[in-house]
Amino acid sequence: MKFTSIAVKDFKELIRDKRGLFFILLFPIFFMMIFGFAFGGMGQENTPHNIAIVNYDEGTIIPTGENFNFGNNLTNLIKETSYDNSDVKLFNVTETSETQADSLLKQRTIDAELIIPSNFSASMASQIANSTGLTANINNTVSSPIIRGDEGYSNFFASESALSTVITGYQTGTVTYYKNQIAGTPGAEPVKYVNITVQGISGTQSFTQFDFLAPGMMVFAILLLATTIAAILTREVESGTLERLKMSKMRSFDLLFGGLIPWSLVAGAQVVILLIVAVLLGLHWQGGINSVILATIIGIIGGVASIALAMIIASFAKNDRQAANLGTLIVVPISFLVGAFFPLPQVFISVLGHSFQVYELIPWTHTLNALRGVLLYGEGFNAVAVQIELSLVLTVILFIIGVFLYSRTRLRADS
Repeated sequence: MKFTSIAVKDFKELIRDKRGLFFILLFPIFFMMIFGFAFGGMGQENTPHNIAIVNYDEGTIIPTGENFNFGNNLTNLIKETSYDNSDVKLFNVTETSETQADSLLKQRTIDAELIIPSNFSASMASQIANSTGLTANINNTVSSPIIRGDEGYSNFFASESALSTVITGYQTGTVTYYKNQIAGTPGAEPVKYVNITVQGISGTQSFTQFDFLAPGMMVFAILLLATTIAAILTREVESGTLERLKMSKMRSFDLLFGGLIPWSLVAGAQVVILLIVAVLLGLHWQGGINSVILATIIGIIGGVASIALAMIIASFAKNDRQAANLGTLIVVPISFLVGAFFPLPQVFISVLGHSFQVYELIPWTHTLNALRGVLLYGEGFNAVAVQIELSLVLTVILFIIGVFLYSRTRLRADS
């Protein structure tokens, strides 16, 4: 029957294209690995909450006459707290400054930030004195530890709940301990001297999950350019256009730089178009026309990185179909790795004593961070300058690699 002949023909073509078949089978594996890494805990039943602690506590003299810093003590307790019946820590703690912690929150590198005020120890001493009946030692100091986070981020509420539980338990346990240490004190009805305050990052009180996703979709669109451009570059080889250009003694620079200009402008246009659509769909956009201009420039840098990636893909693909398959296999996982859709667990590496996240080696990570800072938090150039510089440096490196590979495999003149 005819359909069997067609089936046999297509099956043979599929088997012959081993590289294309490999890409088709490998793509779902990448998806499964990324989602497992992000949500499965890689075999770990409990996942620690990523938090930052900013400790301003100055310590105090407690009713026993001892000089003690409850802020340091609480920090150590939070670090050592584990899940029930498990060795897995409840929190991954980063001790840092308030400015740095706010920056990590905006990037969603951490879920929540705990700020311990300078008078935390004094308020704990007041609570101990009140609870043990040592009214002469009460100075009625009240403190307000702050749990800060992005109120449009679901992980914040889980971390906030866990932190509040630990801090409340710490207060109760500490007061009970000192009541038992101070003999002859029957204890009074405790007055609460430590009041936990939950605080959203400025501008995020009305944020939704869509606000976080919108810049990620812009970066995803910019990354998809790599697949399209790779297919076009490969098609030029198949059609003989590139061969005719080589015969004209055209330099690699002319072809590659000539293609760079229109496609990078397309990337900038994508940012503007997607921003308009996102605002119409409810994006809480922060900033004016300057933020649009800055976001467009950031998008163009990301577009150049995508063009560089396209040249690398086209260097190894034999035809436009393989270029599309290989491009998809590379672009989609990169979109997840840079955090376009959701943040992945932190993975740090150390080089020459300096620690940084693996994702920071990808230029679109910094493109995304810069876009979120500009469009969601209304930050100016100075605030995102480091992200733009890192994106630019990594893009230049990637572009040099792309030009080298494409020139070597596609533009070298036949001998």
